[in-house]
Amino acid sequence: MSIDLKGYTAVITGGSGGLGFEMAKELSAHGATVVIAARPGAKLDNACRRLRGEGLDVHAVPMDVRDEDSVAEAAEWFMRRFDRLDMLVNNAGIGNNAPGMESLPEDRRFYDIPLSAVRAVIETNLTGFFLVSSKFVPLMVGQGCGSLVYVSTSAETMTRKGQLPYGPSKAGAEAMSAIMAEELRDAGIAVNIICPGGFTDTDMAPAGTKEFFRKNNLPILPPTILNRTILFLASPASRGITGEKLIGKDLERWLKGRDIDFEG
Repeated sequence: MSIDLKGYTAVITGGSGGLGFEMAKELSAHGATVVIAARPGAKLDNACRRLRGEGLDVHAVPMDVRDEDSVAEAAEWFMRRFDRLDMLVNNAGIGNNAPGMESLPEDRRFYDIPLSAVRAVIETNLTGFFLVSSKFVPLMVGQGCGSLVYVSTSAETMTRKGQLPYGPSKAGAEAMSAIMAEELRDAGIAVNIICPGGFTDTDMAPAGTKEFFRKNNLPILPPTILNRTILFLASPASRGITGEKLIGKDLERWLKGRDIDFEG
């Protein structure tokens, strides 16, 4: 049975490309109204135009997750236009594509990384998660229901050599998710983490790394890898699921292990 999300409203940060764009497309293709948020510019405008061109109910709002005023303005814009928020997907993130990181050698050490790059990654991946959630989640609290999702990475990546500051920023955000899950449990709001489960073909992935994977015939996951996972979390089948980490490539095994029947 196909999942019908008519009347369901979602906000996805980092929605102008990669995983965020594909998740927005998936949810809206099942009837949801989706707002994609990203830094202002042609990329955001074009992404919204492409999705609307397919007949999907998609809107765009400029938002820099690092800037409290920008996030507050986006939240106010949303609340003027919509009377409910069913899902907030914190997908915006940067890593080795952060300004100041692109010129560093592959064998860099943590002390080679400029502080400006560390701050940019932490402010986007960790502080940004806090800012966006703090401005949008109160709407869910008022409703008495909702779903908060954070897009993370694998545990191995968090501590792997060469993954500073990206890995620690994601580890911190996962700890924040765990705390939010407990604090929001009684409010009827689910908080879950999702991640692809491997190297994924997005704009955030360095071109050199993509080439290395291709030359060595290593698996590269498509940017649609989280589509079924986000659809599950938006569906009635996920009711009661909170404080979990779902891995896109292993979703079927996760569902089977919990005896969950999801045919979406």
